[in-house]
Amino acid sequence: MNWGKSIVLAFVLFAGVIITMVYISMQHDVNLVAVNYYEEELAYEDQMNRIRNFENLPYKPTVTRDGSQIVLSFPSDVADQMKNGEIHFFRPSDHKFDKKIEIKLDTEYRQTFPVSLFGTGLWKTKLNWKTSDKEYFFEQKIVL
Repeated sequence: MNWGKSIVLAFVLFAGVIITMVYISMQHDVNLVAVNYYEEELAYEDQMNRIRNFENLPYKPTVTRDGSQIVLSFPSDVADQMKNGEIHFFRPSDHKFDKKIEIKLDTEYRQTFPVSLFGTGLWKTKLNWKTSDKEYFFEQKIVL
């Protein structure tokens, strides 16, 4: 085989590898952190104010795992002032498993969620709630 054929063969093999890599990379689903990322970025200053409001609370709500349940607990003074709220269970590895649930506290200012509702792995809980004059935001990681 002469040099000309070797160069053409090398070029064809290189092009084949590149085309194969492009095909493989196009088959993978690439998820953004949020579907409406641009709108969330525009509201970033409001989000920072919500986080600051949370940090200024003397007693803070908690999200913990207790056996086969995830427990959301609010201090009584915070829960009494709360008008409405939502907890977002965010799965960073696949947004299809995300769940948004309205906060409905029981008489002990708690709400429980069965662990069986979620898959195993890393989850982020994003807690939003409002009072008459302020909004709050809290985020915490949970591994199930």
